[in-house]
Amino acid sequence: GSSCRTFPRPLPPPLRTPWPPSVPRDIPAMQFTPQQLTGGPRFQHRTRIGNWNEDLELEEIKMKDFLKKKEMGSLLVNTKQQMLEECLQRVDLDTSDDGALHFGQRIMLVNHQSESWLCANPHDKVPKEFDACVLTTGPNNTSCVRNVFVLERADDDDGFPGDMVHYGQDFRLRLEPFSDMAGPMYMHSELVTALASSKFSRCQEVVVGGTRGGSTLWQVLFPDSQQRFEMEGTPVPAGCNCVLRHVQTGSFLASDKIPYQNIFGQEFEVHCHPYYSINKTQNLTSEKKGEITGDYALRRHGLANVWNI
Repeated sequence: GSSCRTFPRPLPPPLRTPWPPSVPRDIPAMQFTPQQLTGGPRFQHRTRIGNWNEDLELEEIKMKDFLKKKEMGSLLVNTKQQMLEECLQRVDLDTSDDGALHFGQRIMLVNHQSESWLCANPHDKVPKEFDACVLTTGPNNTSCVRNVFVLERADDDDGFPGDMVHYGQDFRLRLEPFSDMAGPMYMHSELVTALASSKFSRCQEVVVGGTRGGSTLWQVLFPDSQQRFEMEGTPVPAGCNCVLRHVQTGSFLASDKIPYQNIFGQEFEVHCHPYYSINKTQNLTSEKKGEITGDYALRRHGLANVWNI
């Protein structure tokens, strides 16, 4: 019979990765250990394995950089400590001899829903056409430069006598300059737009800004809407419950337990929103009987709108 002879096929040449033209050929390869390549724990430079010399140099550079920042006071912990010291300087509140609020007095505001105090953060900027900072409510009840505001009269010829604050009278809340604030700043709010809204709730934004326009006018109103008309024009007692209405938009200053993290810890967001009750108040029936008119607001305010001065 005939015999067939088979010959083995030649193997293909091995594939070689071309050397990148931008990398010089005389650069020595880095001697990384398997632990370093996998991102796991590595040997210290005292163990003469892998890139021990490079690790030693890196540690020395880090130490020199740390000592330089410590000497210049630019460490993050020192910077934060300096921010806290600037923002927590003690300020004394004014007392009222007759029990009423007066313009020019230094006051604090506490919200009933968040159970926290209105305060500003000069290191949390808001992009606007003027200098603006974020307003929050925080648990710190000690009077300091960031949570003490000054009552400023909007117009001396507003028809109200004396220097006492009255229900329905226009005023401004002024924050004296401290830390990064170059001048006095006023509590400001504006309508919700695509570029202006509160950070988390997306309600009407409330900040402190460096302008004194119509967007910084506020009014103190009696919290009970059924007695608000009778209390209009009477002096506001110190330490009373009230609601603050923004004159330009008609909305009400509010705060809820919406966490807002900053350098002072966990605080809560401040915004403008009417937290009315959802029950029926029989407005049309009362109007038919002649007991009220259409401009009466009978729905109760929620705790988020109630403040104490």
